[in-house]
Amino acid sequence: MTHADQEHRGRQIAVGVGILLTVTALVCGTLIGWRYLPGLMGEWIGTMVGVATTPFFLEGSFVVLGVTIVVAINHWRLKRDGDELVYLEQVDETDLSGNLPDQAKWAVYKEAPLAGEVPSLLVAAQGALAIGDIESAAESIAAMSTEQLKSLEVIELRIALAKASGNEELAARLEHEAGTECTVLDK
Repeated sequence: MTHADQEHRGRQIAVGVGILLTVTALVCGTLIGWRYLPGLMGEWIGTMVGVATTPFFLEGSFVVLGVTIVVAINHWRLKRDGDELVYLEQVDETDLSGNLPDQAKWAVYKEAPLAGEVPSLLVAAQGALAIGDIESAAESIAAMSTEQLKSLEVIELRIALAKASGNEELAARLEHEAGTECTVLDK
């Protein structure tokens, strides 16, 4: 059990003990202290204590008190945490690359997921290189047209890919090529 789980459980126990102590104090205070209240209020509370402590009413009053506490806590938790409804997305068998168990074929979302988009080859290569997937980055660059390969952004990406794969000679040649293109663009 992690430290956060232990801390959460400790808070739950503290809240429960606090509720029990509060109810105990209120019930004991009412049973003992109603005699000291003056006038009509004292007589009314005395009558209610007498009715509530008779057989069957005592148990019923504690059931009502318990249900009230549970509903109040649940209402407070819902206000704090928000709605529990989630969006479920079912995956079709045709979309699966392998045989997944039934419980792994769905995902839970608080909101409907955004519509997917296919990234450009440059974005795909940059993302693959950022996570260290050199092979996917190289595949994305290999699929680019010659015009795309000549752009400065792609050349910089190719330099970073060459350095990440340990090909310093190719990185130096691409840096020289990029330097030549920069001077041509500056003129």
